[in-house]
This record gives sequence, structure tokens and C-alpha cells, in this order.
Amino acid sequence: MSAKYSNFNLDGKLLGLHEFSIKTRRDLHQIPEVSGEEFKTSAYCQALMTEMGYSLTTYEGFTGFIADLTVNPEWARVAFRADMDALEMQDMTDNEYRSTHEGRSHNCGHDTHMAIILTAAKYLSENKEELKHNVRFVFQMAEEDMRVPGASKMVELGCMEGVAEVYALHNDAALEYGMVKINNGIMSSYGSAWTLEVHGVSAHGSTPQKGMDAIREASRIIMDMDYVVAKRTNPFSPAVFGCGMFNGGSIPNAIPDYAQARGTIRAMDAETDQILKDSFGTFVKESEIRGFKTTMECEGYPAVINHPEAYQRVVDAAQATVPADRLDPHGKPMTGSEDFSLMVNAAANQKGAMFFLGSGNAEAGICNYLHSSPYYVDDDFLLIGAQIFVRIACS
Repeated sequence: MSAKYSNFNLDGKLLGLHEFSIKTRRDLHQIPEVSGEEFKTSAYCQALMTEMGYSLTTYEGFTGFIADLTVNPEWARVAFRADMDALEMQDMTDNEYRSTHEGRSHNCGHDTHMAIILTAAKYLSENKEELKHNVRFVFQMAEEDMRVPGASKMVELGCMEGVAEVYALHNDAALEYGMVKINNGIMSSYGSAWTLEVHGVSAHGSTPQKGMDAIREASRIIMDMDYVVAKRTNPFSPAVFGCGMFNGGSIPNAIPDYAQARGTIRAMDAETDQILKDSFGTFVKESEIRGFKTTMECEGYPAVINHPEAYQRVVDAAQATVPADRLDPHGKPMTGSEDFSLMVNAAANQKGAMFFLGSGNAEAGICNYLHSSPYYVDDDFLLIGAQIFVRIACS
């Protein structure tokens, strides 16, 4: 057993699942699938949960599912969520268990999230007498791509019905393994993905006066968005505007009649989020006055706001599990967004919480950021996450 656990308080029976947790993570790491297409991943998780004796509910046409363990019908039900999808990125790791799906990888570590709740689920199914709640494990599709229904669809299909409280974690290999970071209140930003499309008029490059340059117009709008962040939002409330994709034109000697740009906006409060979104409508109107046909659409999630009681339950479980120097109960929220917020908002009294769990190991050279490539984790952190979830279910 890993000597790294010497400073952690892990149940002896959970330690017996060390190899199970690692094998599960590595199996899943080899079959990454993008949002809405998690067919092999879902089948793998369903098979294990069925073998453990959980009652499964699947949804026709969707890969997401829930797995229930009911010990006492009079008890409240606590839920734990794991996201299943991967990224459209090459797996640049040199592990023997690297991705077998070309151009797909778990560079956000969702394979670790699934392995953690599968390990917790196995422990709880084998030690039902320790439970103080009925439990539900939510295997969610499509967290990464805001354009594909994920948590919103699962909530609509009923994954949160009868749930009194809900919890999730996110690994972070930039943090040392077993480091728990949580905040009482906002944990992740309001976030939306936007798509801008501008239709102009094509013309020969030698006669620009006869055309309407869609690339120049799209560029102007993007520059104006930076102005909104700088001059329209409160400087004491963080706001982020990013453009990650820009495409337009077809040949070098013509005025382009079409351009598309895509990116994201992020904010830490509802007012700032609304300011950013309202600016889209203003941009479209101004562009149409100039004679362009312009659209700007966005899809996104509200912020994850940890409920005070759920926050304290995570802190208590973490204090019982990790050394004092590996718990940050006042961690800064991330500017990334998470559709787990929709599950928190759907729980009774919006009682839910999310925390970050370190999966890195500086000594071993594992200190990469989310979505980086290659993306490595220290597999020994899996049991620590499972132990925190187990303690929440059994307290």
C-alpha cells in the first residue's frame, strides 16, 4: 500500500479497494468519448453498478444514468455526481493505458471523477450498515460542451427527484494530491459559450467599396466586447471575455462575406453576467445598422453556489480525512463554469456543494493544469476522494 497515505485517515476496508480504484480509472482513461457520445463509458459504469447491486435508471436516447441504493425508505437521499465526457484533444501521455480513441482524451480528468464515485459506491454497497442516508450516484453526460444537453437534460429527466443534497468534486493536478479546496458560497463562475456569425457582401479585393467586410466587422465586435469588460463592469467583480476561434473568408484576394467567431464569457455574480449577455444584443443591433446580417448566441450555466450546510458537511468529512495543511476551507472560486450548478439548484433547498481535490504530485513532476496536454494525475488521490464521499454518506 502506498506510503503516501500515512498522513491520511482512510478506512482499512477502503484501502482494500486501492487496486480497484486505479484499474477503474485506467480502464476509463482508455475509452474517452466526447459530450453526448459516452456509449462505451456509460456501459462500463452501468455494468459495475449493476454488479454492485444498485438499482439503475437509464434514459432512452441519452448516455447519462442514475444508480440508487435504498437502505431505509424513510431516510433522506444524498446524491454524488460524476461527469463522463472527454475532450477533443490528443492524449499526449506516454502511459501504457493511454487513450485508444484517436483525438479524444480525458485531459480534464473526468475518468478520475468516475473512478472515485465507483470506488465509493463499491465501498457503500459492501458496508450498508454504515450508511445514514440512501444514496444516488449520478453519471452525467456532456459536461464539457455547452451546446450538448448535459446536467440540464438530466435534471429535466428526473435525476434530482427525491434528492435532499448533492455533492461533486473536480480534480486539479495543479494541486498536491489530497489537497481539498472549497469555498462557502460561490465555487465556480457564471459561464456561457457564445457564437458570433456575420454575413456581409463579397467583392473583388481590388474594389473593396463594393463589398462589406465580414471579418473586419466581426473583429470590431470582439474588440468592443473587451471594452464592455473594461468599462461597463464593476472592477471589483471579475469578468472574463475570451475568443478562442475565428474563421472567415475563402480566398486571399476577395472581401469576405462571412465570418464566425466563438468563445466564452465568465462572471462571478449574476449582475455582471447579465451585463455581458445584454451587450450581445447591442452589438447585433449596431452591426445591422451598418448593413450586416449578424447573430450572436450564447448557451451557459449559472454559478455553483455552495450551500452553507453542504459546505460544512464537506469540510467535516475532509477534516476527518486529510491533514490540516491539505484543507483550504476558504479557497478562491474558479473562473471556469460547471453545469453541476443546475443539480445544486434542483436539490431540496438548493443544498449541495462542490470542492476541488488535488490530483498532482510535484515530486513526481505531476503539476499540470486542467485541459493541458499531456495530462497526468497521481492515482493515489482517488481513495482520498472516495473516502470524503463515503464519510458524507455515512454521517
